[in-house]
Amino acid sequence: MTSRDQRSGGASIRLELPPPRTEPLERAGGVLSRLPYRERFLAAQLLAADDVFVVARTGTKVDVGSWLLRGRVWVFALARSLAIVACGPCGGRCHAAKLPYARLRDSRYNHVTGELALSPATGLPFRGLRLDPIEACQILAQIYRED
Repeated sequence: MTSRDQRSGGASIRLELPPPRTEPLERAGGVLSRLPYRERFLAAQLLAADDVFVVARTGTKVDVGSWLLRGRVWVFALARSLAIVACGPCGGRCHAAKLPYARLRDSRYNHVTGELALSPATGLPFRGLRLDPIEACQILAQIYRED
């Protein structure tokens, strides 16, 4: 395995990704309409007026303070950051975070586990996001986008 040049900012991975989306998704069409009510409310507060380019329902679930159920993680690719939201079905804890892309320049998709490893993000309640390869590559394209 070869080491990658840290100063390149992921230049080698950019060649393997689809082009980043430059047109935001329609807010009126219901970017958040796919989300359950609690996640929709939390995401609306977190995203505010930010443009959303990708919305993905992950296969990752985290502890949200419920006895029996774990909350599903939703991820949003914004213009300059990645937003993550997870809520429980009946109160408890909610997780909401915005991670600037500059902090995620070492992120990779692990084809073996099917997870998008966000790196070097710390303080998150999970190690990776279970995503379809196409959605993960599109999120990586947004992360590695050059402005």
